[in-house]
Amino acid sequence: MSWSQIYLNYDQDALAVYANVGVIRRALKDIQANKVKLIEHQQSHLLFEVDSQQVKLTPQGIQTANCSCPASEHCKHIIAAVLWLQENPVIDQVAAKANSDTSNQPIESSNHYSDPLAELLTIDSSQLFKTVGKANIRLAYQLLFDWLQNDAVSVQKQGVQLRIQVPLSTTPIIYTAGTGFAGIISELPDKQKQAVHLAVIAYLFQQNQKSWQWPDQIITEHQQNNQQNQLSDDEILLIKQVQSQINSLIEHGLSHVSKSQSNQLQLLNMSARAQGLPMLAAMLRQICQLIELQVNRHFSIEEQDILLLLARLTAHLQILLNSHGQQLTDMRGNQKRQYQTKNQTLDLLPLGGYWWQSKTGAQGATFYFWQPEDNQYYQTTIARPNDADINFYREAIWQTVSLWQSMPNMLMKRGFTLHNPRLADGNNLSALGSNVTIKKTGWSDQNYQVFRTNNGFHDWSELSDYLQKNDVNDSLFDNILAIHITNSQTPALDEIRQCLVWCIKDNKNNQLQLRLFWDGIDEQRIRILNCFLKTEHKPLTVLVKCIKNDNNLDLEPFALFYQESQTKQINLLYLDFDNESLFIENNTLKFWEKFNHLFEKLKLSNKKKLNAQIAYQQDPIATYIIKPTLTLLEAITSSGRLVLSSSDKQKIEALQFHCNSLGLTTLSHTLNKLTQNQPLKIGHILQTAYLCHLMSKTHYQLPIVLMDEL
Repeated sequence: MSWSQIYLNYDQDALAVYANVGVIRRALKDIQANKVKLIEHQQSHLLFEVDSQQVKLTPQGIQTANCSCPASEHCKHIIAAVLWLQENPVIDQVAAKANSDTSNQPIESSNHYSDPLAELLTIDSSQLFKTVGKANIRLAYQLLFDWLQNDAVSVQKQGVQLRIQVPLSTTPIIYTAGTGFAGIISELPDKQKQAVHLAVIAYLFQQNQKSWQWPDQIITEHQQNNQQNQLSDDEILLIKQVQSQINSLIEHGLSHVSKSQSNQLQLLNMSARAQGLPMLAAMLRQICQLIELQVNRHFSIEEQDILLLLARLTAHLQILLNSHGQQLTDMRGNQKRQYQTKNQTLDLLPLGGYWWQSKTGAQGATFYFWQPEDNQYYQTTIARPNDADINFYREAIWQTVSLWQSMPNMLMKRGFTLHNPRLADGNNLSALGSNVTIKKTGWSDQNYQVFRTNNGFHDWSELSDYLQKNDVNDSLFDNILAIHITNSQTPALDEIRQCLVWCIKDNKNNQLQLRLFWDGIDEQRIRILNCFLKTEHKPLTVLVKCIKNDNNLDLEPFALFYQESQTKQINLLYLDFDNESLFIENNTLKFWEKFNHLFEKLKLSNKKKLNAQIAYQQDPIATYIIKPTLTLLEAITSSGRLVLSSSDKQKIEALQFHCNSLGLTTLSHTLNKLTQNQPLKIGHILQTAYLCHLMSKTHYQLPIVLMDEL
């Protein structure tokens, strides 16, 4: 039997876990359009040409397949090759070469890949440990310990597939017969995959009474850590005090909070830090800041903001009380970001500068850099918890603040070498303790082409898949995305949402609408972007941050690669920091007069066009359930009068009807609890608010219009 038989065992569910349904749909379109061809059939691989890209399939299964396209995630070309092979199986008797590393090679089965469980139970643990490394072994051991304690794993065999459901994933982990350890498929983040997959193998050995020997050092470390990973009596008492304070805030009414309550939260915050619960301390600090703003009747704060944060805090407290082992360690958080000095140098190029302000008053600037040698991003942040420092503002950071014994306005214009960098997790660089040597040049055309080839998105359909796949991943909002521009339209004013809309297109004419809102932060970005687009310079790549606005996911531009019109040199434009005078010539009109003139002209010329261009769609879950539910809960908790009126009961009945119609039975059950208890139980209110928070987090519209879906 040919090793290509492995690829016949991947069904639609397995392919959907590997990529997603949207990718499969586009792959099927390529097959229908005859864009898939087998161009090389070797003992070691199959080579396909798919829509002008080359795809190589190997005996190790789909996880080791590779494609020549620049997509960083699993692409449609690989899926198309697998689907084509399933329709046109390669019939021969060529077998894959044997390899001593059985942990990562396909498993030759006498039953022609028919018993996936029996195959996994033949894996040599010592060989597998050498492959995954000590950190993954340590995490896998802790995961297995937790699973056995809670009976949290289920295993199901479906033909030549084994499907394992674990708490860390909403979709099953799938093993297809014949693919070996490296062929296990899951939707887990890359950093967790090997550890979780290793824990799954160990779990299967345990459940089938097979011998599995963990390294002695890992067992000893776990026993020592497990003694420390339990809540102490003082920590449990602190958690109960926080719960009591949450109840007090709601009983008194969120519209009637006082300075004394803010002070009590501040004391609890200090206690949480002292007892080694930094994540809890951070949430308490946020609530304290929101309540202080509410006490001062700040215009930016609504009672709903406080309610949602209290709901999240309550959920965090419940998880703390029911956690142990590694989960408890993770829920505690890190006291302080740990930086370690590296005796090395980093050759970096500036990538972007982002000025930000949080609703709680914190503000700062994050600067991003790119290392061409390893194709790696780095970032560093300069911030303050509030606006008490009068010398800390956007212009001062850019021109006067010391960053590695230099100033940002110098570092962000040229390449530089960073000596003895201080690094923390997530490629975060400390702004202190290092020094730089600034080079004479910045981005070259060659550097930019390498960056463009290996990073970012050229195709909005791939961007759409990426955003949908990471919809519940908080890291999505921390990362930056590079969007490569094929064509763009003149910015248009959206009067309904008070923002500037810049529509850019890919080479398939798909549309991506970047929005900048007319508020205190984005106002400067709007001015500079609008002024830049009036020049002859050619925009090449825009760097964006993902932000959530109600039920919309927006991509907020903050930096821009462009080619100068005369010199053809590659430069970067920083929308938060660059001076608009670079793009507007001095004349008899003052800058503001000229800008207002351009803005009014933009408003008049695009008004009719924009109304036809932007179609506002309603998300039924957000429109008929999430928003009305939160509005009702806000009204109840604002007053502190925890009794439903007849009107409130009618609203809840209507909400339950909509929930049942859409299959949201969990929220419907929680809403029913509200009507069954008078006065209302605070726990039920917070449960309902937290469910709305989770739903709001996962339901949003993308600013992308795909032509093939119209």
